[in-house]
Amino acid sequence: MPSSKHWLDKVYLVYFLIHLPVLFCVDLVPLYPSSLWVPPSSPLHFLYDLRVYYIETYNDQFFAPPPAPIPSFFPLFAFLELVFHLPVSLWAVRAFFSRSGLSGRAELLLFLYGVETALTTATCMYEAYLWDPAVVTKEQKVVLLGGLYGGYFAIAMLLTVDMYLRLVKRLDAVDARKKVQ
Repeated sequence: MPSSKHWLDKVYLVYFLIHLPVLFCVDLVPLYPSSLWVPPSSPLHFLYDLRVYYIETYNDQFFAPPPAPIPSFFPLFAFLELVFHLPVSLWAVRAFFSRSGLSGRAELLLFLYGVETALTTATCMYEAYLWDPAVVTKEQKVVLLGGLYGGYFAIAMLLTVDMYLRLVKRLDAVDARKKVQ
């Protein structure tokens, strides 16, 4: 059961529960050996079908096959998802199910996660905004920027601000105790 200490913890739990399948089924797929997901007879071919559906539906150029240009920062962001998002997301699900609430260290980690996620998502949103309108229509950009990436950015910003405020409250309490001594 999620901690009831902060009602936003339930929002974050839902976010991380959704984020994990997205990581495994969309974001990290290019890092898998193509023999596992591209050939029709491969065991994870459904990931290829999901990718085709995603590209056809949203026209997200970050996931489009060549000749769509992949920005130089995008492989770094994929690497960050593997080495930072994945472990933090797995840990966060467990932490938010805990009845004891978050420790200061947990809040600091989630603050850093929120900052990193907000910055990388904002970078992707800016890049997507600049995509050629002949390739990605204004309507498609609205869905990508306002819905998919926009929602992700909003949660990251909410997490960042919330964890920052929780950390400031902790630090203020320490400072107040020091003044009393």
